[in-house]
Amino acid sequence: MNNDVQFRIANLNDVDQLVELRILMQLEVNGFSKDQVTDEYKNQVKEYFLKTIPNKNYFSIVAEVKTKIIGTAGVCFYEKPPSISGGTGLVGYVTNVYTNVDCRGKGIGTQMMFELNKLATTNKADKLHLGTTEAGLSIYKAVGFKEPRFVNLEMKFNYPEVK
Repeated sequence: MNNDVQFRIANLNDVDQLVELRILMQLEVNGFSKDQVTDEYKNQVKEYFLKTIPNKNYFSIVAEVKTKIIGTAGVCFYEKPPSISGGTGLVGYVTNVYTNVDCRGKGIGTQMMFELNKLATTNKADKLHLGTTEAGLSIYKAVGFKEPRFVNLEMKFNYPEVK
């Protein structure tokens, strides 16, 4: 890995760069085109970061060279009831993991995930979970993620637009 890369927790000064990386990740993972990225979407993402970073509902580890963020890995912590098997009930959902295309293959994504793992341990989370593409699977397994014991399901809701 390049020694010029620094890893740290994002702050409000990073929001514009986080928005841009979120858009790049969404374009790549979901196959969207740039013309599908609306100003409304950009504003929604920006407002999310502006709200959740200061109140510590969302943390992002950033990989930075000089003042340019080249990668990000985020986590949203939430509480569920504690389990009989132990733990606090604090769980982290990993999201928004992205490294600029020209910076991949240098261990940056792996290091960001190690940093997220440290953050989760510091916050006494019981576990982290995430969804991944086939391309990201090797990074997550390298830092200790395993197939879940239970099958994960989801339900998506599509609400009509309010005008």
